[in-house]
Amino acid sequence: MFTSLLVGLDGSPLSLIALTQAIHIGRRFRSQIILVHVVRAESLAGFRPQWIDPASDQAGSSEDQSAQALLDGAADTVRRAGLTVRTELRRGDVVETLRELAAEVGAIVVGRSGVQGAGDPLGPDTRELIRRCPRPLLVCGVAVSPMDRCLVAYDGQPASEAALSFAARYAEIAEAHLDVLHVADDSAEGHAVLARTSAAFSASPFSYETHLTNGKVEEAVSAAIAEYRSNALFTGTSREEGRRLVPSHTEAILRATDLPVLVHSEPHDPGARTTSTYRRSSS
Repeated sequence: MFTSLLVGLDGSPLSLIALTQAIHIGRRFRSQIILVHVVRAESLAGFRPQWIDPASDQAGSSEDQSAQALLDGAADTVRRAGLTVRTELRRGDVVETLRELAAEVGAIVVGRSGVQGAGDPLGPDTRELIRRCPRPLLVCGVAVSPMDRCLVAYDGQPASEAALSFAARYAEIAEAHLDVLHVADDSAEGHAVLARTSAAFSASPFSYETHLTNGKVEEAVSAAIAEYRSNALFTGTSREEGRRLVPSHTEAILRATDLPVLVHSEPHDPGARTTSTYRRSSS
């Protein structure tokens, strides 16, 4: 699952948090870290990120040098953590480049917003990746998290089932606690959805609890994070197919929390269905 991690770096503070979060996960899973910086077309036309020396008159070569310095410094940090690392300096579109490199990795790690989305709680590249990423996408929080008390926003749909299965594997390896939250106005239907998880989780070695509530999903998730002291969130989303975007609560959920959020949109493995009203103590 996390045997290799692709980390998008643009020099913004939140992308550096993503780097540190990736190292934290990588040390636990012995991951290879692939660091990528993409020089945008608009950068070559005159746009300069904050970390580029504004006194430079050689836009292309200066940005390449600064970007390589950023990657080299980040790579040294990864090596000091005892992990293997590779760097990629690319030109073009950020989202398309990350999607291309995603074929090589188990997950992509990014900040909530970067240089392009300064002041936006969820930057444009991150929003696009949520909709189109072919691999699990970890959108990091505003601070590094131990990710040992994880909330799963579960609606019983295929993408959510995939996220739940991924969270279960993560919890087993990382020895994390899971809280599974289902939001439904119909109590009987909600309990029926949660009941589908009992068989898979009943023999699991990690601790977990399931919870049923109602109301708006993003508000319920925000309240659950506070109540259960969650420090990470797993959720599913539907990928964009062609030009049609299937409606999703994912972006609203991301805006409702500043924790790291693992967004999973891969097709569900029918052999990995999960969850329940069964409660196992975390003690």
